[in-house]
Amino acid sequence: MTIFTCPSRGETGKFVCIAESFPNLWKHNILDVGCRSRKLKSALPQNVNYYGLDIRQPADILGNLNKNLPFHNQSFNTVVALDVLEHTDDIHHALSELCRVAKNHIIITLPNAYEITNRVKLLFGKKLSKYGLPPQKPDDRHRWFFSHWEAVQFIRQLSHQHQFQVIKEGCLVGPKRKKLLRCFFIARFPNLFSPCYVALLQRVRRART
Repeated sequence: MTIFTCPSRGETGKFVCIAESFPNLWKHNILDVGCRSRKLKSALPQNVNYYGLDIRQPADILGNLNKNLPFHNQSFNTVVALDVLEHTDDIHHALSELCRVAKNHIIITLPNAYEITNRVKLLFGKKLSKYGLPPQKPDDRHRWFFSHWEAVQFIRQLSHQHQFQVIKEGCLVGPKRKKLLRCFFIARFPNLFSPCYVALLQRVRRART
C-alpha cells in the first residue's frame, strides 16, 4: 500500500502530489474529467496538451460524466478523474466512460467516507460535507458513501471488466496526518486513517496471435 503525501493542504496540494507521483504519464493528450477550476494544469509540465472537462466553465470542454463523454474511443493518453466518480448518479457507467476514452492510463481518486474525521462528525451529530438532505436542491453533492476498502474492490473489479488493471494504488494524505500517524498506521488501517484512495490504471494490451 503506497502512501501518497500532499506537500500542502487543500486542492492545490493534491494536484501537485498527483503530478509528482506519476511523472511519466504527462505526455501527449491529457483529459481532466471534472476539472473544476482547471488548477491541475498548473501542476503539470508546460508541454502537455491539457483538456479540462466539466459541466460548467472555466472548463475547456463542457460535458457530463453522467452521460456519454463527447470523444472517440481511446482519444487521450491519460485520463484523470480526481474526486469525481462519487458525484455521478451512475458510477458504473461513469467509470466505463473513463476507460473508453483512455488510451493508456487513468488516475482516479475517491474519498473515504469512513475515515476518522467523518466518524467524529457523525458521533457529534455534525453534517458531512456534500451529504445530508438540504431543503433546496443543490447544484452538486456526493451520491455515494463508501469506505477505502470498498473503493479498492470497486476499482479493481470494474477496471478488469473494461480491460484495465490497477498497477499502483494507495492512500493520499496530508503532511500533518502522515507526520502524526506515520505510514505504518495509515497503511494498516486505511478505513480509519486514509482520507482518499488513489489508483493508477493501465490498459491491458492483448498479445497478437
